Amino acid sequence: MNIGQKRVAVIYNPNSGSAKSGLITQLCAQITAEGGIPVLYTTTPAPGSARDLAAQAAAEGAVLVIACGGDGTVCQVAEGLMESGVPMAVLPAGTGNLFARAFNAQPDLDKFVALIKSGQPQPIDMMLLSYKDVDGKPHEQLYLVAVGLGKISDAISFASAKWKKRLGKLVYVWRVLKACLNPNPVTYRFIADNGAGTSTSESSAKAAAVFALNTVPPSMATLSRGCNASDGLLDVVAMRATGFFSLLNFSLRMATGRPDLSPHYLRLRAKKVRIETSRPVCPNIDGDPGHMTQVMEISTLPQAVKVIVS
Repeated sequence: MNIGQKRVAVIYNPNSGSAKSGLITQLCAQITAEGGIPVLYTTTPAPGSARDLAAQAAAEGAVLVIACGGDGTVCQVAEGLMESGVPMAVLPAGTGNLFARAFNAQPDLDKFVALIKSGQPQPIDMMLLSYKDVDGKPHEQLYLVAVGLGKISDAISFASAKWKKRLGKLVYVWRVLKACLNPNPVTYRFIADNGAGTSTSESSAKAAAVFALNTVPPSMATLSRGCNASDGLLDVVAMRATGFFSLLNFSLRMATGRPDLSPHYLRLRAKKVRIETSRPVCPNIDGDPGHMTQVMEISTLPQAVKVIVS
């Protein structure tokens, strides 16, 4: 897209490693070299800070908003840009960066700026998670990548910031391996609705983990083949493995690219899904923990935001 003599907003955490390494300064220099006008917006610890800054940037005339951060920052920026018509781009600077990896976002600045110049914004779905916690308080949260449920998902979301900083992605590997030794499965009931007056379908599974997916990175594509962030549908995958050896079987099928051949695999695809659980679980939303609940609904918001992707 043409950014010449136009405002390009850069939203980032001033205390992050990317800021301290000079990445933001270099990015702004390259935008300026291409004729753009970089405008910096720094996040704060306040809830929804990146969302509010994205909305502000759009209102102040930005033609593009760059989210520099992890999946949480990216989702907030997307939320802030909904209905504005202003596209976003993602410069990954978190630990997992699942959304960025799903679209092969380039951390190399030369390639990233080239992507901005040559890319066309694509419409991307967002997902809306609605639920009441165990105390009856209602919650709603948008997400771009996935909601995870179960002990294996908890292992990822509850990894401490200290160990993520020290070990990076290895902390996730270690915690998931520990969770697999005692997955503590939950019984799930799924009620899927495809909309347009079609009938609902019901299924159930005792599972070590459940993932409600909008998109997946290439390395995890076999988890739900054909998962597409622009198709207006939600993919729900249940790992019906209930112990270490059944999880091992599932993992081997994943490694060969055919988890659908495992008896421990269940997938459904719908516009809206209600999930009920046999005991309270914590929904992990794009890697961040929510609140304990036993009933939740997830619905698709088709083409909610425009993203420049490779």
